[in-house]
Amino acid sequence: MSGDNPVVGPNAARQLSDFAASPEPETATRNQVEVMIGKLAMVTAQAKVSEDEASARIELYWLALNDIPIDDLRAAFVDLVRTSKFLPTPAEVRTAALIPGARRRYAKSRARHLAWLHEREWRAPVEAIKPEELEALKAEAGKALSAPA
Repeated sequence: MSGDNPVVGPNAARQLSDFAASPEPETATRNQVEVMIGKLAMVTAQAKVSEDEASARIELYWLALNDIPIDDLRAAFVDLVRTSKFLPTPAEVRTAALIPGARRRYAKSRARHLAWLHEREWRAPVEAIKPEELEALKAEAGKALSAPA
């Protein structure tokens, strides 16, 4: 058997396989990134910037974040709103957004492993012998062993 890894039953294995096969969330759109960074800018301290500089900053954030799933950016956004005193750099936002994705990929990897383990080690439960059948078998075996050969 597998030590610390539980061998799951068929229903759980199917659910784990389905979870592991689910697609990754969609990446954020430029507009979604702009809205999140704009809201972060509203709640954090920062120097006043011109319209052109703000536009250039948004472009840099977009370049750094355009490949990150929106769900991960939302989780990072919530965390950064709660913890940032100053507007985080694109690298800081990216680092914060990579954490939920890493957790999701680990969970999917673990689900694949448990589903594989089910395929390799799971056996259907064996029906227990009723006490009266066991006694009858013992009596029959006893007769067979005591009979002269």
